[in-house]
Amino acid sequence: MKHTKVMRYQIIKPINDTWETLGHVLREIQRETRAALNKTIQLAWEWQGFSAEYKQRYEEYPKTKDHLGYSALHGYAYNRLKDEFYRMNTANLSQTVKRAADKWKSDLKDVLRGDKSIASFKKDCPIDIVSQALRIRKDGSDYIMTLSLVSIKYRKELERKQSFFDVLISANDKTQRDILDRLIAGEYKLGASQLLYHKKKWFVNVNYQFEKEETAFDQDNIMGVDLGIVYPVYMAFNNSLNRYKIEGGEIERFRAQVERRKKQLLQQAKYCGDGRRGHGTKTRIQPIEVVSDKVANFRDTVNHRYSRYVVDMAIKHRCGTIQMEDLSGIAAEDTFLKRWSYYDLQQKIEYKAKEAGIQVVYIKPDYTSQRCSKCGHIERDNRTEQATFECKSCGFKTNADFNAARNIATKDIEKIIAETLK
Repeated sequence: MKHTKVMRYQIIKPINDTWETLGHVLREIQRETRAALNKTIQLAWEWQGFSAEYKQRYEEYPKTKDHLGYSALHGYAYNRLKDEFYRMNTANLSQTVKRAADKWKSDLKDVLRGDKSIASFKKDCPIDIVSQALRIRKDGSDYIMTLSLVSIKYRKELERKQSFFDVLISANDKTQRDILDRLIAGEYKLGASQLLYHKKKWFVNVNYQFEKEETAFDQDNIMGVDLGIVYPVYMAFNNSLNRYKIEGGEIERFRAQVERRKKQLLQQAKYCGDGRRGHGTKTRIQPIEVVSDKVANFRDTVNHRYSRYVVDMAIKHRCGTIQMEDLSGIAAEDTFLKRWSYYDLQQKIEYKAKEAGIQVVYIKPDYTSQRCSKCGHIERDNRTEQATFECKSCGFKTNADFNAARNIATKDIEKIIAETLK
């Protein structure tokens, strides 16, 4: 089965030109991309209006080929716009127009019902790069991307010999490097990708495809995932005593470092120099906001890593179902969620699980920490301390998080608990 994924890479610097030239070109093309997207939507709206009037008059819809000269709307739109947006590589422009036409087609029913507004693209919209306009090569330990960005006409205006730009990209972790190596080797196929500008940096979202052998999963084979403080993630199964856990020390150490750094910056803000004092509160708290961004980035990275581990363990044990506690009713201010974004972690687990063909089921967390996973007895005193569970009925004693994860992994656990409480 064919899988499609995207990996983001930061552009470090251009190799065959200056940042001044490349930056100017990217800004111009991004401006043209936005305008082309919005004009395509406008042409689509005009065609929709004509079609509605035609249907009312002749009791049938007009054929695109007969009236526009093209079998598809994006072909007509491209022909109308290609001379106006001459700076863009023509293949990239065609992809941009098709993106807008596809967006119009997918939104049309909702727009006509009044459930959705007509699409409008903002100035920071990504730039389309077709697979033929992007090449990757390795130079020693460095990875170089060749981006065909401009038309022949615009290249001559820029007084450049080539229409492409060679750029050095950042590939810091093993996963990023493996993907690039497989693309270079032909194991993965390059798809239509995008350039985007984020926080004053340019990135390439590389779209790649690969064939993946499907794994046979049993939906009655369930992994239960318990989220907590001592162990951010504890995993157990309904048909085995296997267990996996993620230690919480990494998160706590980073959080403690951040809190210390925030306090230091708050103290420094009282005695800051003229450079930070002259522009008001915003300038004073800017270093603190930088620290907050680091926290958000760290949390996002860690949750991606943790969610990958959870889904990998489910695949290893052929689990067709992952069950987790439903945290949607817990306020973000709740102390349980305040220490770490468990909800964000759950969303990442769900996304990766569905990608692998595993269903995700959310269950009510009530009594899962008080129920004995061995005999089913529910009692508050079964868990008198954070780390240990000891059943007052059968004497079963184990790690409290493991016991909760085993309960969460039980099929129809909500019904079982409801019957027990009766």
